[in-house]
Amino acid sequence: MTEFSKNAQRLLQLFDQMRDRRLGTTFLRLSDLNLSFTHVRALRLLTTTNAMAMKDLAEQLHLTPPSVTALTRRLVQTGLIHREAHSEDSRVALVSLTSAGQDLLQDISHDQLGQMELLLRGLTPEEQELFLDLLERAVRAIRACPERSL
Repeated sequence: MTEFSKNAQRLLQLFDQMRDRRLGTTFLRLSDLNLSFTHVRALRLLTTTNAMAMKDLAEQLHLTPPSVTALTRRLVQTGLIHREAHSEDSRVALVSLTSAGQDLLQDISHDQLGQMELLLRGLTPEEQELFLDLLERAVRAIRACPERSL
């Protein structure tokens, strides 16, 4: 195994350890509602608009329309989004965030911010700056790779 591969494995292990730490009340609530992180991604996308066509949501999530139908069905059942027909074209279904959905996203953001503060708390201000600079550089490198090569 190359040094590069060893470091990649180490990074995976660290991410797993961080993921195991996500036991805040909001993440337990997501589990109780049987919601995945794809559900949360959909909710976040809906914060950018009053209402979004299901087709557009599917494109932004890189999912098929039938998959988004199943995904949004669960969000409607839990009261996190509202689904209605377009006023001018009844073939188009629109989804929008409810106040309960907004509240859940706010709670998730609060929990995530707390987790990131815990992560950074173990570093000096200088180390935090270096860590964030290196992470930004790594994210730029990932974004520069064509999706097919990943």
